Order: sequence, then structure tokens, then C-alpha cells
Amino acid sequence: MASHEPLKHTEPASGFAAEALSVFPYYSVPAQRKQGIRLLLLLLLIAFVSAFTVNYLLRQSYIHDINEKHDHIIASASVHLSRELGDVRNIVSLLYHDRDIHQGLSAEGPINTAILAQRFSGFAQSLDNVLQIRWLDIQGNERVRIDVDKDSVRQLPDSELQNKASRYYFRDAMQVEPPSVYFSGLDLNVENGAIVQPYQPTLRAGIRTGVDDGKQPGLLLINYDFRRLLESLRNLSEKQSALLIADAGGYWVLHPQAEQEWGHDLGQNKYNLSVQNQALWKRLRKISVISGEVLAGQLISAMKINLGQSTSQESATPVYLIVQTTAEFMSAVNWRSIWPGLLLAAVIILVGGRLLHHDLLQQYQRYLLNRQLQQEKEALEVTNAKLDISLYEQSILQDELVETRKLSALGMMVAGVAHELNTPVGGALMLTSTLETHLTQLTKAVDTGLSRQALADYILHSQEGLKLLDENLKRAKIRVESFKRLAIDRASDDIVEFRLRQVCDDLLRSLQVMLTHSGVKVVTHIAEDLRLVGYPGIVSQILQNLIVNAVVHGFADMTGGQIELCAETNEQDQVILRVSDNGSGVRSDIAGRMFDPFVTSARGQGSSGLGLHLVHQWVTRLLHGSIRAEEPAEGGLSFLIVFPRHISAD
Repeated sequence: MASHEPLKHTEPASGFAAEALSVFPYYSVPAQRKQGIRLLLLLLLIAFVSAFTVNYLLRQSYIHDINEKHDHIIASASVHLSRELGDVRNIVSLLYHDRDIHQGLSAEGPINTAILAQRFSGFAQSLDNVLQIRWLDIQGNERVRIDVDKDSVRQLPDSELQNKASRYYFRDAMQVEPPSVYFSGLDLNVENGAIVQPYQPTLRAGIRTGVDDGKQPGLLLINYDFRRLLESLRNLSEKQSALLIADAGGYWVLHPQAEQEWGHDLGQNKYNLSVQNQALWKRLRKISVISGEVLAGQLISAMKINLGQSTSQESATPVYLIVQTTAEFMSAVNWRSIWPGLLLAAVIILVGGRLLHHDLLQQYQRYLLNRQLQQEKEALEVTNAKLDISLYEQSILQDELVETRKLSALGMMVAGVAHELNTPVGGALMLTSTLETHLTQLTKAVDTGLSRQALADYILHSQEGLKLLDENLKRAKIRVESFKRLAIDRASDDIVEFRLRQVCDDLLRSLQVMLTHSGVKVVTHIAEDLRLVGYPGIVSQILQNLIVNAVVHGFADMTGGQIELCAETNEQDQVILRVSDNGSGVRSDIAGRMFDPFVTSARGQGSSGLGLHLVHQWVTRLLHGSIRAEEPAEGGLSFLIVFPRHISAD
């Protein structure tokens, strides 16, 4: 029993002090007073740490959720932008390699503007979002220009053609070596020195001609309308997470307040990221990715994306994707994370204070009892000694009981293991005993005269016993073994040896969500040991385009369906790969030109018409093979691909 300092006789307290002592009588005992202060300080510390921890965890949870929204918006915007830039690059490349355009720009004679205008018009009619297609000579003069206005395509007469030598995009593009495609920054379209109304956010992409390509020297240039893309990106913004886009100079291309957009073109220098948030602008100039940083009270995530090459800057022309959550919302998040911590701290203080008060009161009561029992201490020493001995014996008994329980638990564990191994091990022991008995009988038979039949019986019994003994021991071994998982190597785009079946299985796993959602089943008839030497990545891309094409077009108006992948080799050591489906087939008006660029039956649904064209290019140029489409009598569509089994680096 704890001892305390004896109570000192003091003058009776009066007033407030008397009332305080009636509620906190232990305050009159110095030892308890010190202990109470220490415990109270510890309680306050626990309350503070608990409140801080709850606040921190809740705030991090809220910020984590907001960051996930930020990452989703930035990833979606990046995909949209990258896909659009890829389409623009492909359009410029197709124009550059077009045979008729090459003929119209042939260096062997004068420029044939009629051919160029006709071919430019054909491309303009088949492409979405193209505002202009033109060719400029090395002095910056527009020689042929096609303008697209809604659904009309117009060739500008010579009197309306302009000189663009002073425009930055002409100077920059003429410094980019082909076959690299030049991309300008995003700005508003300007004609005859005036901004086109309504605003036309424009990206210019071009490629030089006349550099070892047999064409006239100049620049093949398109103006690409970014209004539809920017509207799609604007729709990615959520209520508290807005998507903004700034150009290389920090001027807003996309902003929740539309009046702040295109400050560079409109001469509004105050609508600039470097002016409105200088800390963020400095960070973006140093690093390419910002994830969930608090700047000026706002939670900001950002990513720099390069549009393409430009000599007006040291590197590629960048745009900055920025997602920001306002300072007002972050303040609300802070408050939502603070008040649960404060509430928890209040509960800890109230409950802990009450428990502390109760404990100190009990200590005070024990203190009073201890004083009363002080005089009886000597009389109770003998009793206390006996009690101590009893307690000691009880402690020993408790220790023995603990050890007994441990042994009991160990016995139960051993019994469980024995139960698991009892059947195979017991069987093995029984067979060992049986074999020993047969050996004893054989030994006696040797002494009394061994017959051929007895020896044959012994051999037969021994063989059967040893076989059963081996099975029981293997069964016991299986119960204590574990299996390892095998890792599947991913395919490489380098020329390597690979198994075609493995490439197909890997691809189908990656497309499982789409196939399940569309109800399409893919059946594979490819031998496991079919090995090829070539580009597994290209083969996988070809199969993916064909499977996705079948799901999107072949089964568009159907519920469920089946795609078959079959592969075999012929006598010429070629692979015959067939991709078939039982869908709706292909329309007769595009059946003969499905491998041409921009041919699609779903242009209004987002299809660019380049999928099968790319498949044809990969098969013929990289795999050195051939591809053709067939329409089986039972319906659907089938693609037959033939390419060498071994592809060399040549």
C-alpha cells in the first residue's frame, strides 16, 4: 500500500477554497497534488496528439481523394491531347507521302496547282477539324490554299493568297528537318492581320518539302481546329477540381473564366499564370509533373506536355495541364478535418478527467484508511506474513498452471500435425511392419528349406509393399510442400524468339474487360509450341486492332458474338494467321477500300478510319507479309495474314 505524507493541520479554509477542497479533497495532500498535475498534463498531451493525428489523417484522406480526381482529370486530358496530336501527325504524314501531291510538287517541273488543289480538297472533305491545307514556297508565299468552313471546301484565288514569312510558325517550321513534323503552339487563327471571329483556337502542323524528296522546296502546312477538343477538355472539369491549360508563355488556353483565355493574342498580359500564381509558374518551369501540392492555399496538380519541335525555344513547344482545387474548398476541407479532432480531444479530456478525478479520490480514501490502519499494523504483521507466504505459493501454483497450459497447447498442436500425417505415415509404418514380418518368414523358410513358391510370394509381397510405401511417403511429402507461381515475360518490340500463343493470351487478358462488357468470346486455335522470330509487340498490336475493330464495328448492333484466332505454318515456313468473327460483316461500299486511310463506317462515333490502314502497313512493311479480308458464306468477316516465321533485322 502506497505511503503518503501525513496531513498537516492547517487553519480551516473558507469561501471558494473550502468549496474546492470539498470537491477535490486530495488537493490537500502534496504527493497526490503533484501526481494529479502530472497526470493532467499527460492527459492534455494525449488529447492534443490524438486531435492532431485525427486532423492529419482526415486531411490526408480528403487530399488523397482530391488527388485521385486530379490524376484522373490530367490523365484523361493527356490521353485526349495525345490522341489528337497523333491524328494530326498522321494527317500531315499522309499528305507528305501522297503520290498526287508528290506529282504536283515535283522538282522536275513547275508546281501543278490544279493537282494540289484537287488533292487538298479531297483530304479536306474527308477529315474533321481541318481549317486549312496549304503549301507555301520558301519565301513564305501561299501558292495553294484550301479553306474549310463548316461543310464547304473553298480554294482561295491567287488574289486572296497571303505571304506568311513574318509569322513565327513559318520561320520555325522551315528549321525542322523532315520527316519530323512541326507543331506550333495553340493560338487564335489570324487572317489578313485580324483575329478570325468567332475565335478559332488553332494548331498548325507542317513538314518541309524539297529536302532530298524530289519535291519543290517549301512548307506543307495544315491548320487544325482545336475547338472541339478544348470543349471536350473543358467538360472534364468537376465541381471542385477545374482543369486549366496554359501555353508555353503562361497564357491561358483553357480557363473556368472564359474571358481570361487567349490573353497573348488579345493583348491581356494580366491573364497570365506567371502573374496570377508566380510560385506555380516557377515550379512548372523546373519540373514536368506536380502532384497534389498546396500553393497559395490551392491544391494543385500539373503536367507539362510537349506539342512538338520548335526552334523558337530550346526544346519542344510545351503546354501545361493544371488541375486546381480552390483555396475556399481547401479551407472547408481543413475545417472538416479539424472539428473531429477537437471533438475527440474534448471527449478525451472530459472522460479522462473524470476517470483521473475518480482515481485520485480513491487514492485519497485509501490514504485515509491507511492512516486509520497505521495503529493496527503491528498486530497484522503476522497475518500479513502468512498472507505473503500464501500469495507466494499461489504465484508458484499460477506459474505451474501456465506451464501446464503451454504444454497442453503444444500437445494439441502436435496432435493436429500427427492427425494430418497419421494416414500416410501410419500406412508406411504398417507396410514396414508387414515387410519385416515377411522377411522373418523368409528367414525361417531359408533355415527349414526355401521353396520357389515361397520366394516368389516374398518378392511379390515386397514389390507391392514397396510401391504402397512409396505412395504413402509421397503423399506425406505433398502435405508439406508449397507451390511457386510462374511469372510470364512480357513481349518485346525487338526481334526476339517468342511463342505466338503466349502473345495472344497476354493480349486477351488485357482486353478482358472490353470483351466481357461487349459479350464477345474469343476462341484461340494456336499450338502451344508454335515459335516465331520477329516483333511480338507488332503482332500483338495487329491482333488488338483486328479484335477491337470486330467488337466496335462487327458487333455494334448485336448482343454477344465470337471471334476466332487460328494460326498454322505452311511448307514455305510462313505463318498463316486468321482472325474471324461472326458479326454483321462489312458494308459493300467500303469493302474494297477498307485498308485505305480514313475509310470508316462510324466516323460520327469517333472512329478515324486509320485502324485497318495501320494494320496493313505493319503487316506489309514490318512483317514483310500480306493481308486480305474475306467474307465467309455463313456471315461475318475474316482477315487472313501471311508472313514469314523468321523475320530478320534486314
